[in-house]
Amino acid sequence: MGAHELSAGATSPRESTRESTRERAPRVAETPVRETTRRSETSLRPGMYALALMAVDAGALAWPAVASGAARPARLAVAAAVVVALHASSGLYRLRRGFSPAQDAPRLAVGGVVAALILSATAESWRAAAGYLVLAITGRLAAYGAVRWARLRGRRCPALVVGGGAAGLGLAAVLRRRPEYGLDPVGIVLAGPWEPRGAAVPVPVLGGGPELRRVMRRHDVRAVFVVLPELRHGRLETIVEDCDALGAELFLVPSSMAVGAVDGRRTECFGGVVCVAARLRPHTFTARWGKRLFDLAVALGALAVTWPLFLACAVAVRLESGPGVLFRQLRVGLDGRTFVLLKFRTMHPATEEEADTRWSIEGDERVGRVGRLLRRTWLDELPQLWNVVRGDMSVVGPRPERPYFVRRFSRTVPGYALRHRVPVGITGWAQVHGLHGDTCVEERARFDNQYIAAWTLWTDVRILLLTARAMLLRAVP
Repeated sequence: MGAHELSAGATSPRESTRESTRERAPRVAETPVRETTRRSETSLRPGMYALALMAVDAGALAWPAVASGAARPARLAVAAAVVVALHASSGLYRLRRGFSPAQDAPRLAVGGVVAALILSATAESWRAAAGYLVLAITGRLAAYGAVRWARLRGRRCPALVVGGGAAGLGLAAVLRRRPEYGLDPVGIVLAGPWEPRGAAVPVPVLGGGPELRRVMRRHDVRAVFVVLPELRHGRLETIVEDCDALGAELFLVPSSMAVGAVDGRRTECFGGVVCVAARLRPHTFTARWGKRLFDLAVALGALAVTWPLFLACAVAVRLESGPGVLFRQLRVGLDGRTFVLLKFRTMHPATEEEADTRWSIEGDERVGRVGRLLRRTWLDELPQLWNVVRGDMSVVGPRPERPYFVRRFSRTVPGYALRHRVPVGITGWAQVHGLHGDTCVEERARFDNQYIAAWTLWTDVRILLLTARAMLLRAVP
């Protein structure tokens, strides 16, 4: 829903050649992207671990349900899918550093109740749910024991502590002393000026904060612990970018006074040190596929319902401004990769340089009555549903921008480049709060990163509902 994008007219042969050349360019220069790094040979695979636990849950539900006669195949399949999705959204398939079956039991019990209700809530289904709970906990005990056994025998990831004070030294000592966490502390990177003053340093000091990415590459670091009280102002965003680019986990160590305010679902305790697992990328394996299926369902359903409106918009544009109904423009998507975005053309042709570098066309006299109506109601963005079907975009996500502005804002706006951690979208959290067109870029980046940090599938549904309301309100002159 970007009201500031500049539309262009029919694509000339020269423009077609230019666009095809652009499509071959995989990324935008100066835009931080996720780098491919060598995964440590001693680390466990989170994807395989998640699939194994999903199989445990599905089997734990199917066995007692079939044995008790509570399951019809169709209902059992639906119940298994819902339970797996429920557990995935609550983080039960995340490869954690510390395991607690007792802590997982309440969430597993919720899954059992949901399964029983889907299976018709008879006495047999409740017995099947109880059997499921016992088998799911037993299966997790076996899985957790296997992971612990592997870690104790060397299947560990290189880890790094940022911050050299008492908290950082204590955490490094705990990680070295407790191999069951699956982490091998390779050293400390200083977050500011610090002197040991006779304190025992359990791991080497590998440099200062600005050298973090170089140290991470050299040691193939897979987990970074940041002691927040020692961190200089403004450094956290750079650390987040480094960890995201190199595919490393990020744990934040808050001050002792702030521990009580932390969301317990994302905390892990390392020998008494409470850490918060930062959510660099909300789309895990299961969430990524769940969001993709959701996008396809919404986009294909919307195309099926709105095709008469789609046709009417195309005819109106053709009658008002001639050939060239669709406008194509290069935009930046996930991890800085470029794609060709589709829109209905809302104004007469502009030069290539103007289309690429002009920020807003609000009040431009070249925009006709049809163009103004399409832009006011956001109907000019209907063709982007095809971008969603193709996989270029999501229905909900940060708004895609042109390469020229991505390079510019990535250098000047804090956190702007972090928006590209997730697929871009037709609508988003910033847009439904009125941040579209010629509005504050810094505020839009904050809203987009807030969306990424707190993402759930329900958030996408909520944003779509808010978008529909905004479109109806804008349609009224």
